Amino acid sequence: MMKEMIFTVMPMFVSLFWTAMLALELHTKDQKKPRLHLLVFMLATTVLYFGHCVFFNHSTDILPLTDTLYCAANLAVYPLYYLYICSMATRKGHRMLRWLLLVPALVCSATVGVLYLMMSETETQLFFDIYLYGGEHAGLKGLAIQQAMMHDVCKGFFGLLIIPIFFYGQFHMKQYKELVNSNYSDVEGKTLTDVHLLLMVFVATAVMSFIFNIIGRQNLHHSTWLLIVSSMIFSTLIFAIGYIGYRQKFSIEDIERDEQRTEDNGTEQTTITELRHRIEQLMEEEQLYLQPNLKIIDLVQRLGTNRNYVYAAINREKGVSFSEYVNRMRVNYAAQLICEHPERALTEIGEQAGFSSSTSFYRNFRHYKGVGPREYQNKLNT
Repeated sequence: MMKEMIFTVMPMFVSLFWTAMLALELHTKDQKKPRLHLLVFMLATTVLYFGHCVFFNHSTDILPLTDTLYCAANLAVYPLYYLYICSMATRKGHRMLRWLLLVPALVCSATVGVLYLMMSETETQLFFDIYLYGGEHAGLKGLAIQQAMMHDVCKGFFGLLIIPIFFYGQFHMKQYKELVNSNYSDVEGKTLTDVHLLLMVFVATAVMSFIFNIIGRQNLHHSTWLLIVSSMIFSTLIFAIGYIGYRQKFSIEDIERDEQRTEDNGTEQTTITELRHRIEQLMEEEQLYLQPNLKIIDLVQRLGTNRNYVYAAINREKGVSFSEYVNRMRVNYAAQLICEHPERALTEIGEQAGFSSSTSFYRNFRHYKGVGPREYQNKLNT
């Protein structure tokens, strides 16, 4: 019994831990909106797993209240996670309509709560014994029948919400990654802390939630090993989401802040082709690509032109992102340095070539040359 109790409260305490950490940081620092969205998400998961605790520990006195909150949190938690992704990856003007994803949670939980208020003690007890803990419909009477149907509707909505949230979440992350590559030469720490990992955590959490939602809480209640497995899985996934989100410092807000710095720049009349030639001249003659943390706004300010023109000159005329354009030139310069000074330390060469970290240097060198800088250097020395 003690072991079951520990595992029933584990996901709740993991969620509560990150809720407290984010709330403390929000109180002590000037935080960005993504942090607030992640805090609300973790608060919802805390409420969700508190409802689990009450259910598994048979606290029937407060079960009508916690089951109502559970229905709300169960339908709200993934829309809130999606809103968190949007707050990191999409521009402000495109977010408001996405809050409509929370309507099913509000309507369904309100209906469940009203039904509990209208049900008699006998109907409530029947609902608990037959449906919540038994997983059956036969034998229900009066409003208990409607309550069971409402819970089935909640499960259905849960399954329907996962698909569009995953699809659009993936789409927004892809757009964000392209935006980062179009604005910055050094993308380390600017992507969503390994966007692929964050998306896989989301997928894994959503899939496991859907599976255990189909299994039903009543089956977890009767199977200790299922309870332990589900508790360990969700505790691990929630901790991963909290850890990744807590470490993430860069978001769309930082990109928009950088973009605002170029709003007052002139819009000199010139063709995109002419602008491309000016960019090439600036990069090759002044070797601007050697500047660490080079941003596209640095080019915009140097050229005194419009940001969109520079985007077009690089992305359309040259057919590459700003990140690829700069890092390819850095890698070629680094390769030249290795050829000219094969005895020089690679970390020194990476810094001289404009890379802000060894990780970025090795990753880009391997990407554009097909081998790492160490292998490249060894081939020259043999």
